[in-house]
Amino acid sequence: MVSKDVLNEMLEKYKNDPDVKKEVAGMKNVYQFAPSDGNPYYLSIMDGEIKLVDGNKESPTATVTAKDEVLADLFSGKIDPIMSYMTGKLKISGDLMSATKMTGLVKKLRK
Repeated sequence: MVSKDVLNEMLEKYKNDPDVKKEVAGMKNVYQFAPSDGNPYYLSIMDGEIKLVDGNKESPTATVTAKDEVLADLFSGKIDPIMSYMTGKLKISGDLMSATKMTGLVKKLRK
């Protein structure tokens, strides 16, 4: 699964990045990723601890659905999340504002 691998590599930076730690310090969110052509996984952010887990999480904060390649491009910064959402390449259900916070986190992880 390409998108999960990209996100996992980015999360390795989290361990030593004070900006990322500051960003997630008070967050309590679960982001479910549902690749239409792959296996689901989710990102759990609870009080400064980030975990990437295979499978589905009951009652996630937000669910992001897209092709695996679109998710990988989103994480790596090759595509714009807003344009992807507006053109239907990316679907978000649940708390849309929370999903926006995830976009900020991904940008920090990309640095």
